[in-house]
Amino acid sequence: MSKLKPNSSTTVRALIEVSITPQKDVGFDSIAERIYSYPQVESCYLVSGGYDLLVVVEGENIHTVADFVAAKLSSMANVRQTATHFLLRKYKEEGRILKHPKSQYRPNIS
Repeated sequence: MSKLKPNSSTTVRALIEVSITPQKDVGFDSIAERIYSYPQVESCYLVSGGYDLLVVVEGENIHTVADFVAAKLSSMANVRQTATHFLLRKYKEEGRILKHPKSQYRPNIS
């Protein structure tokens, strides 16, 4: 699978909360390394709160991201739970406010 270009209008980006069971003597590092090795994974963070990892994934469409989560991520040993949040619209990114025309634009998520 080829790496998708960031910010391409044909890609879908999702934030995935991942709850995992840490492994003895290596904690979260080993499973995080397995997760961030997939080409679909743009970023992977260890976070505090209700889940352990925040994973940013890009795919060609909503179905390819969902397939990645179902086939690769959620079936991985030590992954207890995932919650996927698809990005629908960007308002501000990396300190830049992104202006949108005043229209009835609605992103297609199906």
